[in-house]
Amino acid sequence: MNNKMPISVWILVIAMALNTTAASFLWPFNTLYIHDFLGESMTLAGVALLVNSALAIVGNYIGGTLFDRIGGKTTLMISVGLLLASSLGFLLFHATFFGYLVWLGLIGISGGLVFPTVYAFAGLIWPEGGRRSFNAIYVAQNVGVALGTAMSGQIARFNIEWIFYANFFLSVLFVVVLLFGLRYLKNPARPVVQSQLEAAATTLSSATMKSMWYVAVGYAVLWFVYVQWQGTIAVHSKDLGVTISQYSLLWTVNGAMIVFAQPLLNRVLRQFEDDLKRQLIIGASIFLGAFLIVPFAGGFGMFMVAMVVMTIGEMFVWPAVPTIAAKLAPPGKAGQYQGLVNIAASVGRMIGPTLSGFVYDMFGITAVFGMLLLLATLALTLFVIMKDIRVTEKSS
Repeated sequence: MNNKMPISVWILVIAMALNTTAASFLWPFNTLYIHDFLGESMTLAGVALLVNSALAIVGNYIGGTLFDRIGGKTTLMISVGLLLASSLGFLLFHATFFGYLVWLGLIGISGGLVFPTVYAFAGLIWPEGGRRSFNAIYVAQNVGVALGTAMSGQIARFNIEWIFYANFFLSVLFVVVLLFGLRYLKNPARPVVQSQLEAAATTLSSATMKSMWYVAVGYAVLWFVYVQWQGTIAVHSKDLGVTISQYSLLWTVNGAMIVFAQPLLNRVLRQFEDDLKRQLIIGASIFLGAFLIVPFAGGFGMFMVAMVVMTIGEMFVWPAVPTIAAKLAPPGKAGQYQGLVNIAASVGRMIGPTLSGFVYDMFGITAVFGMLLLLATLALTLFVIMKDIRVTEKSS
């Protein structure tokens, strides 16, 4: 069997690297820009990120549904057109809080359209690749994180306004790559016989579906914890003397680790064979360990240690989730299932900044750290009690 990744998947991988690079010029600085440059409270900064993630949830649902109903290529063209328009609007109208809120929200919905479409495409056009297509996209996104944060930190030192220009320029490149590669992307055949759909649905036991919900909720909770690095932890680190360039270096290391540690990680994951439950449990445990370190960080060095530990946990959990969704999705529902896990992530990103910003303003950073430890423990518990999920690679 051919183990070579097809060009259609490569197109998606390259495009997602550019998309994430573009986003990485913005998301590390959203809270800092709203709080420090627009002069708004942490709570309002959290509200802006809530709107972004809430509309991303809408985009995820619409994107997954459209993929299943009108096909991936049409959905992709709609998605990238809206994303490019939103990036241009954000560049032009971000100087007030209202403008920032509106265009950050539109970026949320357009980005939400893109993700389930790309993941569903990847799973269906190369089914024999198993988890490899999802892992390739995950690595590509983190190439984008490493490049985007490395460059954005240096650019922001001179003029933070330039990050908005960089975001728009890279969004243009993202659209160009997808339009160039559109001829290689073929809508995968979807079953149309109702009896086939019903037969597939009967194979999904209630216990298995319950596990899918455990995965989705645990994933949302871990994203709630994760986004604190872009919110309360970002502001807390700045208060402790961590500079903007040092802070962006944390994210550069995060992305670089994910990219360059892949060969070692792949060898480790082979020890799990197809046991994704164990992979999730170990990843969530490492996540918890990172947030046992953060409260004691007094400077850049300890924040870096915590980031490295969290990144290792992320590398176990993040690629496993879309793999589970692809395995459990019945025929004709690939888009909706990928939409579900992306909705879970967006829920965590939506609630996290707002709730933690409120807790930070009312009770201080110590209360935030206590909340994060409890939530990381909750995610670990959900992964422990769920039913086993095993995904066998389909390639030789």
